[in-house]
Amino acid sequence: MGKACQERPIGSIKKGKPHRDFRKFIIIAEGEREDEYFLYFQQLSQRVVIEIVPRIGGKSAVKYLLERVSNYEYQKGIESEDQVWFVLDVDNWPKKAVNDLIQNCKETGNWNIAISNPCFEVWLHYHLLEKIPAELNSAKKLKANLNLIISGGYNRDKFAELIQDASTNASKADLNKRHPFPDLNVSKVYLLADQLLKFLGKRRTFF
Repeated sequence: MGKACQERPIGSIKKGKPHRDFRKFIIIAEGEREDEYFLYFQQLSQRVVIEIVPRIGGKSAVKYLLERVSNYEYQKGIESEDQVWFVLDVDNWPKKAVNDLIQNCKETGNWNIAISNPCFEVWLHYHLLEKIPAELNSAKKLKANLNLIISGGYNRDKFAELIQDASTNASKADLNKRHPFPDLNVSKVYLLADQLLKFLGKRRTFF
């Protein structure tokens, strides 16, 4: 045994940060329906931790979304392995405001954005449909139709169980994958779903 090895004190080997076998998803969403949907996946695996960032008096403008994540980081901290996801609609947002948030995400390594056009209910439709009928061209029509496409109406658990189908269908419908701003009746929430599925031990076929 060499001298260097003999003289090394016990415990002197520097240990790196242990690898985390779970992923924390920090969700900043506009509506409570989104919160409830994503919280469903918390119960499925210890490898998935869902943190819903509280709203600030119901305000949802871009500056308030950024304020919410800033408050969360100050109170709880955000590690490099955490994934921050802004989940938003475009029905009530000026396009410039959305583009500003997209730019913020590009400038921050673990910030991501998942936009539905015009609303989150587009994503929910893809749990059951491969293609959304052209006549469902507004948030009002999509929300009304959601209760008609499944017996008994919308049920969070029933829909969430079909997340793999939704991810596949939404991805196939997205013909402009390189751009974070979706076309009408396209939802980029499949990007977040794909990350969840990796840690839930399921993964859809990529197209």
